[in-house]
Amino acid sequence: MGSTSMLPAPILSAGPLAPLLAAHVHDLYLQASYDEALDIADEYEWIALAFHDRATARGVLQARLYVLTEMGRNTEAEAFGRALLGRAVSRVARAKASADLADVLVRLGRLEDGLHLLAVAMNILETCPRDWRYYSAMSSVVEPARWVELYELAEQASVADPRLLADPERRAIHAGQRAESLLEWALRLEHVGRTEEADLRYREVITLMRPWADPAAAAEFGGDHSLRVAKLACALAKTGEVAQARELAVAAIAALHAKGRGFDARLAHLAYGVALRSTGDYEGAARELIMGEQVCTDPGARGHRQIFQYELGLLAAESAPGPATQHLMTALRACAEQLWRLRLDRVAMLRQARRRVQLEAAHAHADRAAQTDPLTMLANRRGFDRRMAGLADDATTGPMCLLLVDLDRFKQINDGFSHAVGDAVLREIGHVLRSECRATDLAARFGGDEFGVFLGTDIETAARVAARMRAAIRDREWHRIAVGLQVTVSMGLAALDDGMTGEALFAAADEQLYRAKRAGRDRLAA
Repeated sequence: MGSTSMLPAPILSAGPLAPLLAAHVHDLYLQASYDEALDIADEYEWIALAFHDRATARGVLQARLYVLTEMGRNTEAEAFGRALLGRAVSRVARAKASADLADVLVRLGRLEDGLHLLAVAMNILETCPRDWRYYSAMSSVVEPARWVELYELAEQASVADPRLLADPERRAIHAGQRAESLLEWALRLEHVGRTEEADLRYREVITLMRPWADPAAAAEFGGDHSLRVAKLACALAKTGEVAQARELAVAAIAALHAKGRGFDARLAHLAYGVALRSTGDYEGAARELIMGEQVCTDPGARGHRQIFQYELGLLAAESAPGPATQHLMTALRACAEQLWRLRLDRVAMLRQARRRVQLEAAHAHADRAAQTDPLTMLANRRGFDRRMAGLADDATTGPMCLLLVDLDRFKQINDGFSHAVGDAVLREIGHVLRSECRATDLAARFGGDEFGVFLGTDIETAARVAARMRAAIRDREWHRIAVGLQVTVSMGLAALDDGMTGEALFAAADEQLYRAKRAGRDRLAA
């Protein structure tokens, strides 16, 4: 069973059951109790959905995604990542879900797909307020950026507002994530001969990890203590503090392998191998470096394997100096330089991906504008017809109802008050319909005073929603628009049955609408 690294903390949901359910799974994830977290996640998500607490269900799903990624079960994680992205209800949540899914995809070796989603996340976050949700989403950007060796982006994304790090757990997560990115960056810099820059980053890793690698921190935070120790040991070994590095690495190797976290143990193996090499134990150093390389099995972990291959080349050159090993090192350094240039090419790839995402967003905006009624800001006839055409697909995913809404005696409003008042009435009705709809529903103005609302729910719930809409319209303070103005609507509601076409659904709702009108208007027929 593989592992990954210190992952970002989930955005804790604001659902009423979140303190009991989502927070518990989240805590188990932080404590590295992965099997236990997965055992209860299914049950907790079911409970949250049974109580219609979708926010808490999303929090449980997000924690489960992180657990699976931490366990190296990336194919399963991809399915949950796509589900989480589909359920995102805010822009910042969509950005975070996009970055988390990008992380999974690059670990699976799907670089282009991962960079596309990373570009989506970055473009969204550019326009989000700088609150704690923004910084939580940015922490998700760090992981895919690190895996594709965009260390500059990872460093930019790992900056957090100090006010948001008052919680010690958040500080530990932030420090561990930043340290791992700096450590890998330093190793790459060292391989291309930029040793001073590498040394500065190694020393920053030591500063970041010393407080959290203390035994007292293990008692208080547990979870990833062994991983924090491994990062510290690696930086110490690279800066010449080999005795302490060796002691810490041995302890971390045993602890991480005992938990089945072989991939995380690679850093401890690297630290131990470097420490042994510096003391002349070349055989022991080779054993540790080979073990570290062997746990880098994920398709996206080629960069991690290359770090160990370079270190093994250094070991060979030091243990058997001569012309042959000099040629070997020359070749290794040339490969390292080429890999560094490829890394820089990925910066350009991300820039291109962001440009494509911006163009796609512009096209989507134009498409939405073409389907939007400018007066009410609801969907127009084109948007209504498009939703009608897609009803066959919607029928396979859940219940669907169509509510038709018609203003009572609208011609009298236009003739008695003015067309300007009539337009104001239409705008207000659009506002009421829009405010009562969920994100998955669609309200449209498909005629002069004719509206349609697609409600993704059963007929009983749809009737309650329609009743709220009708009452809100009737009870609105219409006198503020014009003295003596009163507005009511008639409504017809029908449910989409198996095998029913969009035209048949419309006809059924239209029949109910005329029933409401014949019965005296200002009523709902279903």
